[in-house]
Amino acid sequence: MDDRDPLLQVPAAELTAHQAPALLVERVATLQSDGGAVELSAHQGLDGLQLLEACAQAVAVLTGARMRSCGDGQAASGMLVGAKAFTVLRCARPGERVRVDATLTHELGPVQLHVVSARGEDRDAVIGDIGVIGVPGSPGAALAHGELKVVRTGAP
Repeated sequence: MDDRDPLLQVPAAELTAHQAPALLVERVATLQSDGGAVELSAHQGLDGLQLLEACAQAVAVLTGARMRSCGDGQAASGMLVGAKAFTVLRCARPGERVRVDATLTHELGPVQLHVVSARGEDRDAVIGDIGVIGVPGSPGAALAHGELKVVRTGAP
């Protein structure tokens, strides 16, 4: 998917059941068959729980984008049912741009396991070993990472 792909221009609200003011994700940045990345702005900052929610919403928005790319115009729906080894390294600062990468690693019927990582734009705030938790070429400081288990409740 390149920068001219129309899916990268679709508002996140059209790809998921989440709606404002609870919707944190603004847009899809990249999309692959097993994942991708989304972008959001931490308008008033994001604490650890909000970072977890942003990662769950990233999975939902990316699922909706993949559904749309396969010709299904429905928004993705589902629910977060578990988080494993989800670690928050620091909160997102007010106004900071955040990128969440998500990769589908396992799927059994409607149950999916995704590896997620959130990175902020502040390179000076790197905490921990970003070589382990970061995505090669991703800008900024590591904010959070872990595994999320979700259950799809809409069409595949």
